[in-house]
Amino acid sequence: MSPSLAPRLLSLCGVIRDTLPLVRAAIASTAVLRIAMDEQAPPVEADPAAMQRVLLELVLNASQAIRQPHGVIEIGVVGMTGSNGHSHPFVRLTVADNGIGMDGASVGNLRQQLVEADPSHGVGLGLRIVHRAVSAHGGRLLIDSQPGNGTTVRVDLPAVSQRSGIRGSGAFEGEDRSWVRRRPT
Repeated sequence: MSPSLAPRLLSLCGVIRDTLPLVRAAIASTAVLRIAMDEQAPPVEADPAAMQRVLLELVLNASQAIRQPHGVIEIGVVGMTGSNGHSHPFVRLTVADNGIGMDGASVGNLRQQLVEADPSHGVGLGLRIVHRAVSAHGGRLLIDSQPGNGTTVRVDLPAVSQRSGIRGSGAFEGEDRSWVRRRPT
């Protein structure tokens, strides 16, 4: 992790609750906000300010893509394990919108721009901040989108064992590391 981060054990549900006033102010009357949180989701080791920034940036991006007057932004948190049942648990933060969406080529370009070092073109600063923060916390960023059907951004962070307080090492080893995918059609 970056030396500037101050990680501690925290609940992503708590991050949402703490950030909710800022989120509501940021979207104002632009969209309906729906929240679904798994209060039993395990904690993560993360910097609270960085996670609040991630959530706020994702909500701001979603609010810019939605169609008024029927815009919806959904925020969710859930604890998960890998599909094979043997990988370490992780916590997923999801921000989804019913906005304009992107086609497969646009999603591919977005992925390329996020990993390139040149910030002078393409993707906005907000998504770069999200990508860097998620990576610094040992997580992964997945983006699913389809034209006319909105975009879903998932942030997967390694869960911390509540008994031991130890973060699972290599939580995503052996799993698909492509963090940007097109929503299935």
